[in-house]
Amino acid sequence: MKLRTSLLTAALCLSSAAIAQPQAYFDMTTHDMGTLTWKIPALATFHITNRGSENLLIREVHPDCGCTAVAWTHDPIRPGEKGTISATYDAAMLGHFSKHIAVYTNASERPVFLQLNGAVVLERKEYSGDFPVRIGEIYLDTDVIEFDDVTRGEAPVRTISVFNGGKSSYTPQLMHLPKYITATSDPETIRPGRVGTISLTLNSQMLREMGLTQADIYLSRFPGDRVQKDNEINISATLLPEPDASQPLEYAPIAHLSSDTIHLGKMGNRKKLSGTLTLTNTGRSPLVIRTLQVYNPGISVSIGSRRIAPGESEKLKITINANSNYFKGRRRILLITNDPRHPKQIIDVKVEK
Repeated sequence: MKLRTSLLTAALCLSSAAIAQPQAYFDMTTHDMGTLTWKIPALATFHITNRGSENLLIREVHPDCGCTAVAWTHDPIRPGEKGTISATYDAAMLGHFSKHIAVYTNASERPVFLQLNGAVVLERKEYSGDFPVRIGEIYLDTDVIEFDDVTRGEAPVRTISVFNGGKSSYTPQLMHLPKYITATSDPETIRPGRVGTISLTLNSQMLREMGLTQADIYLSRFPGDRVQKDNEINISATLLPEPDASQPLEYAPIAHLSSDTIHLGKMGNRKKLSGTLTLTNTGRSPLVIRTLQVYNPGISVSIGSRRIAPGESEKLKITINANSNYFKGRRRILLITNDPRHPKQIIDVKVEK
């Protein structure tokens, strides 16, 4: 009888060991990068989710060509959490390209192959769709730069593609650059009809507070240019709290919003619109709201208490004024809590025209 019991116990242990393992799931394995301009690097990001029951580890990532630089999440990816693999193609060769990247994880002995496809051309003659922002004779692909989900110590980079639509060479210059941002342009001088990039690097160590930090910078169109609304570029950085490993996840708070989008209806001739969402703590310890901020002027948000007991709820009151239409970007609210699984949540504020 003891022998049978021992064998059964051993079988159950082996079965549990076989079931408990990481499982890598990619949101996509092929990324179409479209048409790239010669020598203007392009970035592709692949997201990997651990659908298993043990930590997932990305061990190695090997591109098949030195033309592709890779970076990936080195920390273990917990069950249900996500990691990223970023690939930057240098676009140094003209013509069509198809590049492969081998990803090795502890979920399988065999690698998963990712693919980058696209074409590189000498210059783009049609720029209105790719560069929708016009500042004089200079065209940009965006005038809103966001450094999302930054942890202290990181130095993420964002780029602005610049098309010189004028008849003379152009040297990009940024005015009112905050101390925590550095900028470089490549090339330093963009010839007429050509494309360059402005790279913005964030020094997260210089951000004073957790949460949202915003600034406006201005692109100079010519020497001696002035600061105006039409050459403004918005920059935002979201600094996340350091993860707290002292509390087990099973006893942690869980922030549950009734919706991540609030529809306030039609503004019409009204001066403001208001609505409410419900924030519930479905975890087993108190939920603390660390930051509650708005991305856009003209939006306000309030809550009764910033500390919510397990099983309790609080109402978020959101109000938008008519003058919010004059500002760029999505209307959003940033919520940061001590929920270790999802410390940051974004609420989109929708208003009908």
